[in-house]
Amino acid sequence: MQLRSPFSSPLLLLALADVSLAARAEEALAALSLVNIGDVRGNIHLPAEADGLAITWHSSNADVLATDGVVKRQSATEEVVLTASVEFEGAQHERQFNASVRQAVQLDAFEAYAFSYFTGSSLEGENIFFAASNGNDALSWQELNGGQPVLRSKYGTKGLRDPFIIRSPEGDTFYMIATDLSIGSGTSWDSAVRQGSLYLEVWESNDLINWSEQRHILVSPETAGNTWAPEAFWDAESGSYAVFWASSLYAENDPQHTGSTYHRMLYSLTRDFVTFSEPKIWQDAGDARIDTTVLQANGVLYRFTKDEGSATGCRDIIQETSDSLLAGMDGWTTQASCIGRDAGLSAVEGPTAFRSNPNDVNGDKFYLFADEYGGRGYIPLETTDLNNPDWKVSASYSLPTSPRHGTVIGVTAAEHQALVSALSNRRARRSKNSKTIRQAAEPVDPIVNETLHTVIFPVVPGTDVTNLAPTFVTADGVSASPESGTAVNLSSKVVYTITNSDGSTTEWALSAVEMRSPVLPGLWADPNIAVFDNTYYLIGHNAIYDRKTIGVAVADHPEGPFTAEPEAMILNDGTPKTGQAIDPATFEDPETGKWYIYWGNGNPGLVAELGDDMVSLKAGTTRVLEGLVDFREGVFMNYRDGVYHLTYSIDDTGSVNYRVGYATADNALGPFTYHGVILEKDPSQGILGTGHSSVLNVPGTDDWYIVYHRFGIPGGGGFRRETTIDRLEIDGETGLFKKVTPTLESVGPHKVPVAWSRRHFSWRG
Repeated sequence: MQLRSPFSSPLLLLALADVSLAARAEEALAALSLVNIGDVRGNIHLPAEADGLAITWHSSNADVLATDGVVKRQSATEEVVLTASVEFEGAQHERQFNASVRQAVQLDAFEAYAFSYFTGSSLEGENIFFAASNGNDALSWQELNGGQPVLRSKYGTKGLRDPFIIRSPEGDTFYMIATDLSIGSGTSWDSAVRQGSLYLEVWESNDLINWSEQRHILVSPETAGNTWAPEAFWDAESGSYAVFWASSLYAENDPQHTGSTYHRMLYSLTRDFVTFSEPKIWQDAGDARIDTTVLQANGVLYRFTKDEGSATGCRDIIQETSDSLLAGMDGWTTQASCIGRDAGLSAVEGPTAFRSNPNDVNGDKFYLFADEYGGRGYIPLETTDLNNPDWKVSASYSLPTSPRHGTVIGVTAAEHQALVSALSNRRARRSKNSKTIRQAAEPVDPIVNETLHTVIFPVVPGTDVTNLAPTFVTADGVSASPESGTAVNLSSKVVYTITNSDGSTTEWALSAVEMRSPVLPGLWADPNIAVFDNTYYLIGHNAIYDRKTIGVAVADHPEGPFTAEPEAMILNDGTPKTGQAIDPATFEDPETGKWYIYWGNGNPGLVAELGDDMVSLKAGTTRVLEGLVDFREGVFMNYRDGVYHLTYSIDDTGSVNYRVGYATADNALGPFTYHGVILEKDPSQGILGTGHSSVLNVPGTDDWYIVYHRFGIPGGGGFRRETTIDRLEIDGETGLFKKVTPTLESVGPHKVPVAWSRRHFSWRG
């Protein structure tokens, strides 16, 4: 007898298909998730489909929570039932959600400010820091959380830059978004642009103190190389937040992103910072644009953007205006360009703009904080009229230490008090898997290298490193040997074995070093003093012109008082000229007896002969320093055995890759032969941004040292630096400088022979 398969019946196949589709509808509804449905404080995202099936929404009270997700909060908390329906063959499949729409809030007037920011391109600096204003004063700030980060990243690169806070239009929800980027880990800027993160880092809070778990949200398309400086603005037309950021966009047939491109500003809409619409191009100027921020005043929108491609005249911040947030390029009118330059700042980016609170002690003003990333970090600019802006640096201000691209928002007196109270004595929040390591000698964070599994404790000179007892916390079920609090000799590496609950082990090497590298508060530039016939000449920035010029002051003692010459010596308005007239260094040529001054930033570096009065240049002697590969700034000259040794800085002072190049010549003017980099970062020790050096020879010896600055340890960036000194050795065969090994401990005291002439001696401060 032939058996017949039951599945050969068309009627049964149809029935099975019906069951399958019905199950699919039920599964699709079961998989639906609505964000914060039990605590609704603003418009919510209601998906229009699930698993390809159309969803219809019904509301038990559409006046409070409409079927398009628009919320109108009432004077009391309202409970609303939302019903999601999927229809198939006339049958309805439904699922209900119980929404609790919170009572509307009435905010008090803003009487203070909150400030979120990062501090620099180091592992510690690339986190989110907080500050609060001192009362209702936009120009006076106190660091919170002991100057330590409040938020750290658990995802992506684990670096956080450009934090932005937005308050919801309802008033009682805050969203924090930030760039996923870690230059401090050793990532190059080129890699960051071409193969960077496509994600946003997101947190949510109702009080600025307690933040949600971090969200790692993909927003950029695959053709993007990065996702930089995200910000958001409430778009009333769509009832959503418009989130915008800068991305370098590559051709679809260039998956490795090797081609040439430029940054455009993209945007996406969201109501909950969980679900985002497909990104669209917002600004495409045919050249690079980054770092947009938007301010609304009197119903008009003002947009501030970094013109990275100089399309508007210079690489600087521009101001535009429109009455439509998401209008294209033609819908915005340029009001001002080169804002930073015209205010007397050097290279700037990362603007944040806000209006002063009512009754601010400084009056009714608009502020634009501009990040002078190659100099001082954030500098406040102000104007009283956005329609006729005249942006000027505020006359007096006190900002946190090294604030970089961030956000200032107004807060109520109660919010300010709660924020200051909560973060005044609290250490930084850390992720579940992060480490907290302390030692008694010096209460600062150690230098932790996750890759090499090393921990270095920087301690003050005089600390007995042979008898220290590191304390640390391990997760449940994890043990350490030696145990926390055990006294050990950290003058050399001590291996700690961490045993996990499954029996697997990891080894960490702990050590301590005495650091002799001071951080000099309030100082960041590099003046030069020359001594000639017992007269001291201080050479540096000339404040009268309030731009990058070089002037001279004279004294008969190294401690002054100095008398400034009335006119600047170098105005940088002749030919040849350099990018900026900064970083002067003087040198007496021992073969000719002539004095020279070297200076410059960008290209090229310059040299000229000093006049006999030492406060002027000899006419017609300025010339370009030829042969300096990748020259940026900080040139310094030395002489040894008939060879002229020139060192200079490469890259930007805010970069972890700031380093020292080296070239030689047979005379003081060149041309020079390049010998490569002789000093650069050592991430294994937490040493970053090693640059702007001077080289000295101990009189009467052939002992040489290099003095330079680097990112402050711990937690410093390119604008919170520490000064240090390391030994510079001479190659016995070639007579050239050897590559320097940077150290944490620097060098000890060196006795100098008493009998040596100080008649002709120069150095850089």
